[in-house]
Amino acid sequence: MYAMKLVGADRDAALHASFTQQERLATGRNVHLQNNVLTFGCLVEGPLDPGRLRQAYLALRQRHESLRLVFPKDPGATGGTAALRAPCDTGFHVEHATADDPDDGLRQARALVAEAATVPFDLAAGPLVRLLCVRITADLHLVGCVADHIVVDGDSCTLMAEDLFALYAAETPEAAQLPPVQVQFPDFAHSERLHLQGRTLDRLLTYWRRKLDGVGAIPPSHLRDPDTDDRHRPAPARGLLVRRATIQPPSTLRLREGVRRQRATLTAVFGAALKDVVRRRRLALGMTAEQAGDVAVMGSIGNRHRPEVRRSVGYFATPCVLRTDLTDAPPFTDLVRRETGTLLGTLRHQELPHALMTRELDPEHYGVRHRGDPGAVPGYVNFDVSEAGAAWSFTDRALRVTMTRIPRDEVPRGGVRLLVRDEGPRILVELRTDASRFGPRWAEEFLTDFMALVGTFTDRAVR
Repeated sequence: MYAMKLVGADRDAALHASFTQQERLATGRNVHLQNNVLTFGCLVEGPLDPGRLRQAYLALRQRHESLRLVFPKDPGATGGTAALRAPCDTGFHVEHATADDPDDGLRQARALVAEAATVPFDLAAGPLVRLLCVRITADLHLVGCVADHIVVDGDSCTLMAEDLFALYAAETPEAAQLPPVQVQFPDFAHSERLHLQGRTLDRLLTYWRRKLDGVGAIPPSHLRDPDTDDRHRPAPARGLLVRRATIQPPSTLRLREGVRRQRATLTAVFGAALKDVVRRRRLALGMTAEQAGDVAVMGSIGNRHRPEVRRSVGYFATPCVLRTDLTDAPPFTDLVRRETGTLLGTLRHQELPHALMTRELDPEHYGVRHRGDPGAVPGYVNFDVSEAGAAWSFTDRALRVTMTRIPRDEVPRGGVRLLVRDEGPRILVELRTDASRFGPRWAEEFLTDFMALVGTFTDRAVR
């Protein structure tokens, strides 16, 4: 049970960043990375009033304090590491796509939002959220949001889209009849600092000290691509390499049935497949079964299991280490059970943010992911599953709004990142690699092996 008591922070006293935010401030305040920026788009069909959208943007920032946070370089008299600013519209911009064809205009609009994500944020001055209204035609707009990760997480993006257009459609913010925000993020950060000390902190550190023993807070992948390591070839340039696969009906239905029969989750199945591919790759590189089978990857947990924070915008999510023993090369169904145990253990101990865990147990790697030099970041595998279902949409009178992705060249800091998005009828799988470390052939074979394991599980589980 989550034992943290929620205590409101005094707005007239010092406000403090959360442990996760503090790691970024301590080690990467002035480093602008695409990995530290979140973007999303809303495709708006119908007549859109930019002036009214601007007012909705201001109301959104008023509603969610995290969108008004800044992080002064000088704590000043209060000693606080965070501060709230009054909502302003300096982060709101109107742009126009110049293409005549709507499809070309949409591509141009997405590119404008992606370009806005390359402009560094000033964490001390703010605002740390930008909203771009791009006119494609009179009845087609792309509303793109660019936010620094230090104030929002992935789940916040959908909440922001929902609230923004509910506020836009209403005559006044009060008329929007949005559910109240029970916990503002500064209160969560304050409560976290009060909670994570003494015996509570010792108990959580004891668990994670055992889990991290021998691998650390950023577990090395020990993966290598012989092609990019070949000294006789020119070194590939650093850049994003993407390979994709899709699980379509009826395979998705059979996969879900297999998951149900195994009393597992999609995350457990995909995590098990990823780790088994890593194990096999390590064996092919000459590692022993014991070395290859101790597999740990970096994951992420939303940290929103408390009902009080489910409508709150903020950086609640935290990275986590997911470590599973595969040294005996278990059958895949057994591996899925082990991975389920790994996930449950992580969820039971998610009170301890990865930043604080790293600071206390592995200080050498504290903040290393936020540093500007890519060579300073150890190679690791990142794993993310989003079970979001169908894309969010909103309809009000003549307006239809659909949430859409903004493609960006976000190179994985650890070299390899596997993203799985459950969209209901289909499941999208995307493997991203740093092209300077893992080339096209390596990525294609890795993804092929991964999909084969998922397919084998599906076939065997539903027999």
